[in-house]
Amino acid sequence: MSGSNKLRFLVAVALSSAIAMPAFAAEPPPVKPAPRTIRDLDKKEVKVNRDPPSDVKMQQAIEQYRRFLEMESQNEKLRAEAMRRLGDLQVEDESARTAEGAFGGLGVDEAVQLYEGLLKSYPNYERNDVVMYQLARAYEAKGQLEKSLTVLDQLVATYPRSQWLVESQFRRGEILFSLGRYRDAENAYVAVTTPGADTGFFEQGLYKLGWSLFKQSLGEESVSAFMRLLDRILVRDGQLRPRDSLTRPERELTTDALRAMAISFSDLDGPATLDATMTQRGDPPYAHLVYEALGDFYLEKERYLDAAVAFEAFAKRRPDDRYAPSLQMRTIDAYQKGRLASLVIEGKQAFVERYAFGSAFWRERTVADAPEVAAQLKSNQKDLAEFYYALAQKDKKPENYASAARWYRAMLDSFPQDPEAPANRFVLGEVLFESGRFAEAAKEYETAAYDYPAHPKSSAAGYAALVSYQKHEPTLQGQSKAVWHQQGIESALMFATSFPEHPESARVQTKADEDLFALNDFDRVIEVSTSILERNPPVDRKLARTATTLLAHSLFDRGRFGEAEAAYVKVQGFLPANDPDRANIEERIAASIYKQAEAKRTAGDSTGAVDDFLRVAALAPNSKARSNAEYDAASILLQDKQWERAAQVLETFRRNYPNHELVPDATRSLAVAYLELGRGTQAAAELERVAAREQEPVEVRRAALWQAAELYDKAASPTNAARLYASYVKQYPSPLDAAMDARQKLADMAKAQNDVKVRSQWLDEIIRADKSAGAARTDRSKYLAAKATIETADLPVAMFNSIRLTAPLNKSLKTKREAMEKTLAVYSQALDYGVAEVTTQATFGMAELYRQLGADLMASERPKNLDEEAKEQYDVLLEEQAFPFEEKAIELHETNAQRTGDGVYDQWVQRSFDVLAKLKPARYAKTEISEDYVPTLP
Repeated sequence: MSGSNKLRFLVAVALSSAIAMPAFAAEPPPVKPAPRTIRDLDKKEVKVNRDPPSDVKMQQAIEQYRRFLEMESQNEKLRAEAMRRLGDLQVEDESARTAEGAFGGLGVDEAVQLYEGLLKSYPNYERNDVVMYQLARAYEAKGQLEKSLTVLDQLVATYPRSQWLVESQFRRGEILFSLGRYRDAENAYVAVTTPGADTGFFEQGLYKLGWSLFKQSLGEESVSAFMRLLDRILVRDGQLRPRDSLTRPERELTTDALRAMAISFSDLDGPATLDATMTQRGDPPYAHLVYEALGDFYLEKERYLDAAVAFEAFAKRRPDDRYAPSLQMRTIDAYQKGRLASLVIEGKQAFVERYAFGSAFWRERTVADAPEVAAQLKSNQKDLAEFYYALAQKDKKPENYASAARWYRAMLDSFPQDPEAPANRFVLGEVLFESGRFAEAAKEYETAAYDYPAHPKSSAAGYAALVSYQKHEPTLQGQSKAVWHQQGIESALMFATSFPEHPESARVQTKADEDLFALNDFDRVIEVSTSILERNPPVDRKLARTATTLLAHSLFDRGRFGEAEAAYVKVQGFLPANDPDRANIEERIAASIYKQAEAKRTAGDSTGAVDDFLRVAALAPNSKARSNAEYDAASILLQDKQWERAAQVLETFRRNYPNHELVPDATRSLAVAYLELGRGTQAAAELERVAAREQEPVEVRRAALWQAAELYDKAASPTNAARLYASYVKQYPSPLDAAMDARQKLADMAKAQNDVKVRSQWLDEIIRADKSAGAARTDRSKYLAAKATIETADLPVAMFNSIRLTAPLNKSLKTKREAMEKTLAVYSQALDYGVAEVTTQATFGMAELYRQLGADLMASERPKNLDEEAKEQYDVLLEEQAFPFEEKAIELHETNAQRTGDGVYDQWVQRSFDVLAKLKPARYAKTEISEDYVPTLP
């Protein structure tokens, strides 16, 4: 490497490291350097570190150049070059030894002598600009800054086109700055930066230019210089360079520049001036770093509110900038450091509102593009939610509960899949519940419980939802209440099936089962009850009893009676002997069986129906339905003509239920069964029971009494028959015909028993009843009365026939005539009924009375003192008296005989013909061909 090029390289390297620069961060937040002050800049020195040739020892080279100068005295050009190089080596060697702490200053002094001698001896040396530069450097190494500055002033004035011009101007600026001559330093640094960015000193020149302006209190001008520096270092192709692409000097240089700018803006109007500057100049890609530097400066000064305003100024100005959220977070940090609690909350709220998903910041970004912003958003939302929730729990104010709910919802909306989402959803439910917003709480609890994978709060959320449903329901009415109630049931069922291990799971499921039953949702009840009873481990006995009961009721209501019966039997197993529900369950068992029997009966399975009806007694012996079931079984048996079994069932029914309302029907049915079985006496007894029951309709009682009497009569039980016929006459005098028949029955039975007295009484009763019936008289009553009347003539006829005509005839004849009159009166009464059969009999009887009286007169006792003549005359007189009677008899018999013309030809007409044949043989003793007579029916 040539001397000049090497020197140029060494100077550039020295200048690049001459100023200590703090670290710089390309992405927020930056690493903060230890706080420094402006006074620190006065101590900075520009150090040029040369790299000695790797293959040459410095002292050997110096010795070689010294010998060369001693030997060469003719060639001025070579001698001047040698002197310059020897001076350079002396300076370099001293710099090296000074760095090692072992140099005494003799080398630099010799170099100064060489450079001064060279300039003096060779004023026209073409490379005197280099000599002057090195001389200035040597003076600087000796601490003679004024001499160094003088040489550099001469250099830049004499050699305005020197390749060392920029570097010399830079060294001038450094010396002037260190001497506090900031205006002159400014000019020097302007000269350094004016040629452009390719001199190697552009960044350092801008940096020191900015500080020079700053030292002159030219804040805005210094900011402009620093921003030109930052434009150079931090921006590539219009984009901010990544932090890891910056060298350490670049980072330190940038950080110092930002700090200087921050101080400048703080001396002005702070963020307001910064905003105006950015508006005027246009926001560079590193704008956020400037705002952050200003905020950091305020923090150092413990001006926390100012720091927060500075940080937030950028967020307000560029809310969609990639780095704006970080600055907004720094705002919150500043509030926290300043212990400004209320402002911390406001800052967090501002952050959330400004950077919530959907804001301008996220319009073209995803979480992957700014994960730390998403994390900050979540953190702030959570902090806000927890803050307002804690505040609400303390003061119970609705607005604080509302704010807590708002932020929990915002967090859940922003991060629905976050691992903490289930727990946050649960807390949201708690907030709503505590604030009395039960309907909303229920929904949030349900979401927490069922819309996430299982988490520690799952079951608690599910149960809390149920409590919320219960709390909200009393506030509703009508259809809204019904719908809400149904939703609560569904939530309870979801809870029970989702969290079977929860201690309240079975109880909740059973309560839901009861609610469904109350709504008559029997199909669901069957499903839920079955689920409860299938739980493992089994539910406790009380809950099992409830579920089984609801299952049984629902199966019954859905017409599944066989299953219902089995379920009711299981319910019965849960009940102690003294349980008040036993009776009701037994009734339900009976009803289930009864319904099965009815179904079989409808289907035509009479045998199965009877078996089921009778099974009621076995499984529900104390049920009210048992009696009906047994009666229905008997009814089917009667229909199927299974008389014997029907009778047995009916007998059992009446024995067990003597006061049952169906006993009368059972009695009637028993009578039928007994009749079909030929057990007339038992049938009559049953009918007698029917007749005796006052609640029965009169017609039923009357018919039953009559039939019972008939059955007793047929069964050869005359006493019972007579008793019932007599009772019939007494109880049912109308209708007349039946009562008359009963009297006739009684009269006939008395006759059969040869009880003349009783028969006579009933005959009289027949006559009296007909006579007193008035307009109610019937042909039947007249007939029976006529028959009874004619029969009452038997006794006076017998009396008439028993009277013998003795002497004196007048006396006995009178008696007999009186008897005859009585008999004729009876016959006359019989004739009044107009009954043909009785009329012919009465006519015959009357004729016979007359004939008999005539015959008795002829056969009467003669007086004892009559002679033959007198006796003969006496007989003639008797004949005269008897003849009219005989004639009357013939007349009456002929009257009877003449009835054949009216179609009447009964036994009494026949007998009249027989008598007439004897009395008038010439006329009536002929043999005639005649038809058999047909008795006249009543």
